[in-house]
Amino acid sequence: MFRHLLAGLIGLFVVWQVDITHANESDYLYYRDANVPPFQKSREFFDMPDRPGIYEVTMVSDTVGPLTFRVVRVHGDKEETQQQSRSYKIGAHEFQARFNNPSGADDLIVEIANSNPAAVAKVAVFVVELPKH
Repeated sequence: MFRHLLAGLIGLFVVWQVDITHANESDYLYYRDANVPPFQKSREFFDMPDRPGIYEVTMVSDTVGPLTFRVVRVHGDKEETQQQSRSYKIGAHEFQARFNNPSGADDLIVEIANSNPAAVAKVAVFVVELPKH
């Protein structure tokens, strides 16, 4: 009896975990892992949808800093920095920025610079389309 109850609870937990994982994967437009070597930078290009929208860019890392995060608007061959921030934390880096694309004609570049001379920076990048008000 106890074995059946335990197996049922484990089965419910596994189904619950799968549902949460699936829901989180569908919440973002783009997800990318970036590995940035010491004293290097990584530029990640995102081909944004061809429709007007407002997006939120989030970058997180548990790497020892300093790290510099930059969000760049791309229109044709022209690049324009929208927001930039430097983090000196020892782990728990988080950077968030809004990316407004009112015409739907712009794309996004996310740049991460690693100033740590000894460690690779592992950064997760999320781009989420915000709902229209």
